[in-house]
Amino acid sequence: MNTLNKFTYSSLRKAIGSPIAVLSVFITCLLALGACSSNKVKPLQPQQDIKVVWSTELDGEINYPATLSIVNDQIATATSTGSVALLNVKNGSIAWKTKIKGLINAGAGFDGTRVAVVTQDNDLVVIENGKVLWQQNLSAQSFTAPVVAGLRVFVLLADRSVVAFDGASGKKLWTQQRTGDALVLKQAGVLAPFHNTLIAGLGARLTGLDPLTGKILWEAPLANPRGINDLERLVDLVGPLGRVGDVVCTRAFQAQIGCVDAELGKLIWTRPSFGEEGLSVEGNQLVSIESNGQILSWSVNNGDRLWDRDAFKSHHLTAPLIMSKGIFLGDAVGWVYLLSKKDGAVLNRLPIGSSRGFASAPTAIDDEHMVIATKNGVVNQYYTP
Repeated sequence: MNTLNKFTYSSLRKAIGSPIAVLSVFITCLLALGACSSNKVKPLQPQQDIKVVWSTELDGEINYPATLSIVNDQIATATSTGSVALLNVKNGSIAWKTKIKGLINAGAGFDGTRVAVVTQDNDLVVIENGKVLWQQNLSAQSFTAPVVAGLRVFVLLADRSVVAFDGASGKKLWTQQRTGDALVLKQAGVLAPFHNTLIAGLGARLTGLDPLTGKILWEAPLANPRGINDLERLVDLVGPLGRVGDVVCTRAFQAQIGCVDAELGKLIWTRPSFGEEGLSVEGNQLVSIESNGQILSWSVNNGDRLWDRDAFKSHHLTAPLIMSKGIFLGDAVGWVYLLSKKDGAVLNRLPIGSSRGFASAPTAIDDEHMVIATKNGVVNQYYTP
């Protein structure tokens, strides 16, 4: 199974003459040359306060699409070099940390007790109280943080399969797979619990699985692979997904966004959208980022466009996070932004002191607090009073 890193996507598309690729390559080159340097940011009159609650430096950099899992006032983190740590939400102190063998490729999943990560050697490693509980070698790579839930550990693999293990013993329980195109995106996909269902992105289909047996309960197609080669047909679902009530919304890579009634397994709507990052929803609002940096707001109910914002077209942005006071996101040169939910206007921004940008998307703790991890291996918590 061939993998495609999202940052090589534009150069490959250029070879087949796509205008989208030309823009993507141009943006990438600008970022590489420092065209979006923090020194060029114009003064801003803040309209909403943002406070840094704490900042914690981890043991190593994070050079993969990381997930920060928050359960019971603790945050599970993992660096590329194999350092796994549990942080206290209130002050960023380290509850425990450990070093595993190998480089980490995906993580961290957490249920309040056990932390799960996947190494570049395709080993699923499960840790409890700072000690390795068990590990299992996987049949393929994984770029998505494992889900630890219901005394089980679930892993989404690059061969478009989902594998379930017993959380205590590591015994393999079941495997479910959907065949697809040969090329797979080297990026975090969709894997999340929903009531008594496990939701997974298998190719372009959002799929509901029985977590006990792996049986497919429903499938909802978000996009249809099209094109004459594997690259053009690549429409894997990418995370993070957004959820409000029984509705979950997600993105098909460089193809469409859409929302699904996850209780019924029914597709509600889809719309064309050419982006590579996940999205966020709150109430009736969905916010997504296009590959060119355009920010779009949609109605969760029917997919109608609410507004769009072009001010970030020279930026590579993280996935957004909608919170009570606005929309958080970060850019590739280390600025955190808070935007208006009404029209996308910039309410405030803060530099984080890292020109390398972010390894994770902003992750909500509650309606007023969020955390985000940098590629330098620093976790920051922000508060909007």
